Amino acid sequence: MSTNAMLLSFLFALLTLSVALYASLELRMLLGYWRMKADSQGSADSDTDTSGHQPALPRSEPPTVSVLLPIYNEGATVLPLLQAVAEFDYPHERMDIQVLDDSTDETPAIVAAEIERLRREGIPISHVRRNSRKGWKAGALDHALEDSSAEFVAIFDADFVPPPQFLRRALLESDSFNDPQVAFVQGRWTYINEDQNLLTRTQAILLDRHFVVQKPYLTANHGTTVFNGSGGVWRRAAIDAAGGWSSDTLCEDLDLSYRCALNGWIGVYDAMLDVPNEIPSNIFAFKLQQRRWAKGSAQCMRKLALNVIKSKTLQHRSDDLYVLMGYTIHPFVLLYALLLPFVITSGVPLSMIWAGNTIQFIANAIAIAGFITTAVNSHRNLSLKSVGNVLLATYLGISLMVNNTIAFVGGCYEKFSVFERTPKAKNLAGSQSLLGSVVHWGIFMEVAFTVYMFVAAGILIGAGHGFLAMPCVLLGAGMLLALVYQLLLALPQLVSVRASEA
Repeated sequence: MSTNAMLLSFLFALLTLSVALYASLELRMLLGYWRMKADSQGSADSDTDTSGHQPALPRSEPPTVSVLLPIYNEGATVLPLLQAVAEFDYPHERMDIQVLDDSTDETPAIVAAEIERLRREGIPISHVRRNSRKGWKAGALDHALEDSSAEFVAIFDADFVPPPQFLRRALLESDSFNDPQVAFVQGRWTYINEDQNLLTRTQAILLDRHFVVQKPYLTANHGTTVFNGSGGVWRRAAIDAAGGWSSDTLCEDLDLSYRCALNGWIGVYDAMLDVPNEIPSNIFAFKLQQRRWAKGSAQCMRKLALNVIKSKTLQHRSDDLYVLMGYTIHPFVLLYALLLPFVITSGVPLSMIWAGNTIQFIANAIAIAGFITTAVNSHRNLSLKSVGNVLLATYLGISLMVNNTIAFVGGCYEKFSVFERTPKAKNLAGSQSLLGSVVHWGIFMEVAFTVYMFVAAGILIGAGHGFLAMPCVLLGAGMLLALVYQLLLALPQLVSVRASEA
């Protein structure tokens, strides 16, 4: 075997082992989830209370809570949020609402008018403006705490519509915070626009894998429960003890959750604490959100992974690392795909190639099993339509590998990045920022990858490796469909922007 073949063999084996490790941790989670479900059959359904807590003990008076609403240029979507928090059935004298408005467009005027109306109705709400966006969302949250002495902090992004009973249930009807080590309670996201289109239906399955399967498993297994940035309540003392929100990552929620866990604090997930929100209905907005999450995840991994490995506090470090490093699967699969044609034609033993492809197949099967588990346990009927959505969710996850790898690699060396807001449906029309996303250079990388896959497949088939070329054919076809879908969505916006400039 030549030196090049030996080097390729080593890299190929390393990537194969990485994918195998990732798949084994995913399988561990799925098996653990089903064991948890089986154990709960004799008592209560696991969806009724994944926090493991009983009704709260009586308090002399409700605790004080600051409701923080960080927004940026979201005037078209923020009004339902303001109306929702104004309807909280929590004592007004024990609550204050702060709209943390860093907007640079017409949003402040819209918000100011609504706040004035709500204040006339006796709602304790204020409009907080900063001179700059220093620290992005984390900076806005940190700034808000300077003027708050509340014991608890609830956070909702602009696209959330919490129900009136949210605070009452989290703080008065649950005993989660009776445990002084509980840092936060995270509610379960539900999706206002899940049935809007194919993207929202498949995206809901991707998200529910986290909320329906992963979070209950981690809670039951005493793993690190992560705050999801919105739809939950924090204990102020935990935030202060961990050093507050940090703006050196784009995932300030993931960062603070792990810093708290490393210091002995506990996060609680309450699956019955529903909080509806709007998810991206446009592929470009969705990919923008994914880029931010992938980059922020890489920044948190770089910052915290070694501390997790060395921790004496965390009980299940393998699960905690799996969650912290979840986005590594995208560069693993992308590099595997890029190397595969060279590995096949360079004299690497066929047994190694077959082993690698078999592990990739098993990893995909485990991913599909995870989405089926999600569909079965998220009150969706396991119909032909839902099975199709499960397969599309798997495809959607794979189609993100170029987009997310670019972001992940950037996060591995970029300490500070711009926090890009995810535009929602009402903000999309004629959006110049979204047009920038349409022509983002990452799309050209996706085109290059698609061409590479088809060229590699042609060369392999011509050399008599037709069956081994199938991964290249399937990945190339999948990425081509994703690109065509993006182009069809982009054309109306490109025409709209060109018309507005004429």
